[in-house]
Amino acid sequence: MFAEIDRLIGQLNPLPRATTTAIFLYVLCSAIGLGLSASGIVKILKPDADAYQYWDTIHYVRLGFDYSCQSFYPLWPQVIQSFANGQVNQGLQVAFALSTGLFLVSLPLTYWVFRQLISKSGLAVTAFLLYVLNPNSVFHSNGYTEGGFSMLAVLVLVALRFPRAPSLNGLLLGSTLLMSLMRPSLFQLTGAAVGAWICVALAGRALSQSAVLQQRPPHPNLKQWGWLTGLISVGAIIGYSVYGVYCLHTTGNFLGPFQAQAEWGRKLGLRPMFLLLPRSLLNDLHGLYFPFILAGLVLCLAYVRLRKIPLRVYIPRHPLSWITLFYPPFAGVVYGLRFGWLVRTGSSALRQYRFPAALDALLTSYPFWFCLLMCMANATIGFLAASDSLYSLARFVFAPPFFFIALGMIADVLDSPTTRRFLTGCLLLSGLGLIHQWYSWGNGGWVG
Repeated sequence: MFAEIDRLIGQLNPLPRATTTAIFLYVLCSAIGLGLSASGIVKILKPDADAYQYWDTIHYVRLGFDYSCQSFYPLWPQVIQSFANGQVNQGLQVAFALSTGLFLVSLPLTYWVFRQLISKSGLAVTAFLLYVLNPNSVFHSNGYTEGGFSMLAVLVLVALRFPRAPSLNGLLLGSTLLMSLMRPSLFQLTGAAVGAWICVALAGRALSQSAVLQQRPPHPNLKQWGWLTGLISVGAIIGYSVYGVYCLHTTGNFLGPFQAQAEWGRKLGLRPMFLLLPRSLLNDLHGLYFPFILAGLVLCLAYVRLRKIPLRVYIPRHPLSWITLFYPPFAGVVYGLRFGWLVRTGSSALRQYRFPAALDALLTSYPFWFCLLMCMANATIGFLAASDSLYSLARFVFAPPFFFIALGMIADVLDSPTTRRFLTGCLLLSGLGLIHQWYSWGNGGWVG
């Protein structure tokens, strides 16, 4: 019954090199940023509550000692409180240690998930390092929920990797329940799970009926994925319901956390200006656009695949051309105009590609769609619920591993020297961004 778990443990043996490299680089980037800042190291070794008045960590610590129904969910404050003995400064140290420890301990299993879902080892390592070293990894070690939430997300993906293993159903249910108790994720989890099942069903049906296929692809087991979709949804609903019942008994409002969000000014609405100006870190604009860029790319691949249209792509030759991606709206205009001009002129700069066989597997992969839709759901909610700025949107999209798994799986399908050079460049910039984030945090600056 536990053969899958035994197999997983056995496969963890060759991982120390990849995980050790990731941990070393993460610690190095963090140490450089903190060392260059004015008081970063002191803030960790000797935390002072007065220096954290504008950071969520202090709120998690204090809520652990005197909790009430509000927008901060209860699981993380209670975990911190169980080790803090009622002292705020000690609670801050506990929050740092726990968040960092959970993140680092989860990395061997995280890399295993990357390696299982991304077939080419080089791309799996690169995507894994992008996850560990991206600028929003600062939240894995500064006392926020990201360390624990990311570990639970990895456990969910482990269960999805073995869909036929009944022994892992409890792991899937329990992990989603705890995720829903740790921070607002009810709509994201249920929406991503149901959406992934729909995408797998539609893709499987379309590919099976397409005349362009030389051989019939393996039909996805929709009943099996439907069962796991139900487990994810039930776990997320139960997790919130536990908190909702507490709020009902203490405030008389089962939806108290949502009301607290509204009192903070986070009300649903359409604010087009945020598509151009996030009024926060530029990384928040990346978090808004990049999941939909990946989704658009996959839908384009699926469309031309099914319509028997040759795939023609414009790939900038000069490395500086990729700089436009720092501001996605500008990149869309530049590449759109350039591609349109090349099509009209019949330029040879447009390259034609054959469709790799791995595309069919990607389009019918439940874990892929679940990861991508989780990112899209977080980006959409962050955009619609934003008040004065898109603050914190990037950390909800980029701190968990979902985005980087989806990115790696797409790169696996479109593997080429250009793809690998692009990802390597992104990795270098991510490391520099992580250093800057720790430097800003050490100086009391805003990191998201």
